[in-house]
Amino acid sequence: MSLDFAVFSDIHGNHTALQACIDYAVGKGITNFILLGDYVTDCPNPQKTMELIYVLKQYFNTTIIRGNREEYLLNYRSSGAGNWKKGSASGALLYTYENLTDKDFAFFESIPNYGIFQQKGFPGFEYCHGSPNETGELLYKEKRNTKRVLSHLKTGILLHGHTHIQGTYIYRGKKAINPGSVGIPWYNGGKTQFCILHGDGKTWEEEYIQLDYNRKEILREFKHSEVLSMAPAWSAVTMHTIRTGVDLNQTVLLRAMRLCEQERGFVRWPNIPEKYWAIALKENNIDLHGKDIPQKEE
Repeated sequence: MSLDFAVFSDIHGNHTALQACIDYAVGKGITNFILLGDYVTDCPNPQKTMELIYVLKQYFNTTIIRGNREEYLLNYRSSGAGNWKKGSASGALLYTYENLTDKDFAFFESIPNYGIFQQKGFPGFEYCHGSPNETGELLYKEKRNTKRVLSHLKTGILLHGHTHIQGTYIYRGKKAINPGSVGIPWYNGGKTQFCILHGDGKTWEEEYIQLDYNRKEILREFKHSEVLSMAPAWSAVTMHTIRTGVDLNQTVLLRAMRLCEQERGFVRWPNIPEKYWAIALKENNIDLHGKDIPQKEE
């Protein structure tokens, strides 16, 4: 008796990468999918990603939970207002919010943020985005909070995303499996990442997948999308990560905030003028198309 699941996380609106992962999984005969959250925000045309998710839900056995980005969007909607505005700090969130439908928000409302797989003949496992208690918790290997989460599991395995770092961590016989990020993957030269969970009735074994895909398609969409004008530097960093697999968004964000604070005496997200973002980008050798700026030799 065998059972396989394709596990996807952190798509962030990159429908081109998601399509490549679906095609690969279906090509392997997989009909069971687990989606671990952060479906949209950062890339253009979020409706294309949502459409693929609805297709998976309709035609396959698909388990879907909420990520921290879905919670951001729902909280913004329920508070009736927020401080998101055009600009690199929050413009990508605002762009996504404005491009989602009532159907999308109702869908996000309907999905849980944690679950347990239980089926006769197979060991159970748990799944979440950040951690079972908090969508935004980061479970890094060897960290105290990760050990605490694993020691409190009801089963022997936790599937989780959020960190974008593909890999397995075992603590006292409990296993944390991160499939990596489909849409904004780190490392491996920016190849899209997910995992396949193979069950034989006694155990679950994870197989990590990294795929080349048509990055030019999603990068081309940035050029023709409002997200580029609404969040110029943030989009540049996102495109740079898609091109290279090197993540610099926190580095650039923190530098822009520091520059703002130094000059103005204070800084409050998301009110970070674009000039500070532009300097932070340049210091990290990234242009506004997300390409590396060639270094002059000394």
